Amino acid sequence: MSNQALIEVTVVGFAPAQQAGGFVVFLKDVNSNRCLPIVVGAAEAQAISLILNPGQLERPMTHDTFKNILDALRGEIKHVIVTRLEEHTFYADICLHNAAGDVFHLDARPSDAIALALKNGAQIYVAKTVMDVAGIELPENALEPQEPAPPVTQREQLQAMLRKALEEENYEEAARLRDKLRALDAEEGEGGDKSKGESST
Repeated sequence: MSNQALIEVTVVGFAPAQQAGGFVVFLKDVNSNRCLPIVVGAAEAQAISLILNPGQLERPMTHDTFKNILDALRGEIKHVIVTRLEEHTFYADICLHNAAGDVFHLDARPSDAIALALKNGAQIYVAKTVMDVAGIELPENALEPQEPAPPVTQREQLQAMLRKALEEENYEEAARLRDKLRALDAEEGEGGDKSKGESST
């Protein structure tokens, strides 16, 4: 494991971020009330939420595919670490072991590292230096277990997933998501005339 002092954390919930469409995910120190708040996008928050609250999905998400690849190669995620904070950006490290016992470290965004750790049952750590700088102390009642699913509409979720697919240059997935958005537009258009009288001016 890393030579730096580490703090084990768990995901305790979400809150809307000041940035439009963003959410704050809270990583709580398992031994205290200190939390590290990290701002993530709606798609990333939804991915983490779906792991914490499993539901039936039409197609596997990115972290599902990554886990399937790891399982096929007999690899394992040992742990992930939020390693540093530079210019308001958090960085994370994913520690992988293969079947031969070789160790690999992958640089990752904290949101992806958290999702993969939760999906694979791996431990999540925060470097003590990061927690000391960016951690906050929350009152007891704010840390009670809560429903972590972010309140996003189907349209917002599809739009966030489309942005993520385009950022990752996954154009096949982007085209599929665009088709879904167009189908949603068509469905809403069909019911538009019926609902006009219900909207306020």
